[in-house]
Amino acid sequence: MQYISFVNTVTEYTQYSQLSGILSRGMYLIASISGVVIALLWIPIAIGFFSTDENKKFVAYSRAKSAALGTFIFILAVTGAIYGVFNFIITGN
Repeated sequence: MQYISFVNTVTEYTQYSQLSGILSRGMYLIASISGVVIALLWIPIAIGFFSTDENKKFVAYSRAKSAALGTFIFILAVTGAIYGVFNFIITGN
């Protein structure tokens, strides 16, 4: 009986570790994709800074402020900080 219990425990642990590995690889994949998307969205703004036209530089500067704020909010959302702040406001914990 002890042997069967040990085998069940090892099997459940192996299944859990496989699932944990799949989830961690999925999180790395999601983080990589979101990093690429953010980088692609910043490219037009960066190109505007190297323009010789002053109007394009000004527009790029104003877009950079908005993009930086959006990136900061995205990072807070991904890390769960927004959930923590709202949870603290609502529940006080």
